[in-house]
Amino acid sequence: MTPKRALPILLAAAAVMVVGFLLLEPKQRQTPPASTTTSEAKTATETTAAQPNTRTIAIEGGEPVGGAAELTYKQGSTVSLTVTTDGAEAEVHVHGYDIEKTAAPGDPAKFVFVAKHTGRFEIELHPGTAIARLDVVP
Repeated sequence: MTPKRALPILLAAAAVMVVGFLLLEPKQRQTPPASTTTSEAKTATETTAAQPNTRTIAIEGGEPVGGAAELTYKQGSTVSLTVTTDGAEAEVHVHGYDIEKTAAPGDPAKFVFVAKHTGRFEIELHPGTAIARLDVVP
């Protein structure tokens, strides 16, 4: 084969290799479309913002409806509790965690915290009405 005939064949072979490389390039090198990135970011945000199951304790006439609630959580989990009242404004205190919030008619006390400490803790409507017992287990 003469050099004049070999040159076009070599150029054609090189062109086929370049096109093949571009077509078979690994997908991870390509930038995903903006809509996919936005969708993934939104899903991550929604998952992070999702609230755990919230327990509600209703106070009527100064007493918890159905008696003092018994709440059990695993250590490290998130406690989410809402306390409603039909009477006068009252302070709700989670002993052992030293969290205190005010509950009033139409304005419930909302608690969201990590159960870091194990043990049994009273949740009290001040001045001294036990409305729940919080057990945090390992």
